[in-house]
Amino acid sequence: MKKKFLIIIDESKELEKAIYFAAKRAIHTDGKLSLLYIVDPAVNAQWSRIENLIEQEATSEAKKLCRVWTQKIKSRFDIESEVIIKMGDRCEELLKLVEEDKNIRFLVLASSANNEEPGPLIKALTGKKIKDLSIPMVIIPGALSEKEIDLIV
Repeated sequence: MKKKFLIIIDESKELEKAIYFAAKRAIHTDGKLSLLYIVDPAVNAQWSRIENLIEQEATSEAKKLCRVWTQKIKSRFDIESEVIIKMGDRCEELLKLVEEDKNIRFLVLASSANNEEPGPLIKALTGKKIKDLSIPMVIIPGALSEKEIDLIV
C-alpha cells in the first residue's frame, strides 16, 4: 500500500500551500493524498431534528469542497486523492484516524502567511496533544511561494 500524506481540508487560504507541498512529496515518493474534512457537530440546537439537518447540510458542503479539491489535485498533479469525512472534535477525530490508518505517514498543515496566531489545530498539536500524534507533522509556512516549496520538496 502507498504511503499517504494527510491534509485537513477547510476554507483557509493557506490550505493551498499544504496541498501543493503534499502533492509534490507524493509525486516524488509514489505516495497518495488523503483529504480529511471534519464537520463540527451541531450544538445548542433545541431539537434533534434541527440538529440532524444542520449536520447534514454541513456534511454536504464538506463533500462539495472536497470534490473541488480532488478535481484540482487531479488536474494539476495527476494524483488521485482519498476523501474522508468525519464529525466531531477536529483534534480527536484526526488522532483517531491516524491510529486507525497505518498507511498515513505524514500530516501536512500550513500556517497563515500573516502574523496571525496559528490555527486551533496547529496550537493543539504543538501543545499537549503532540504526545498523542504518532506520525510526523509538517507545517508549511504560509509565506512560502511554490518555487520556494519546490526547493525543499
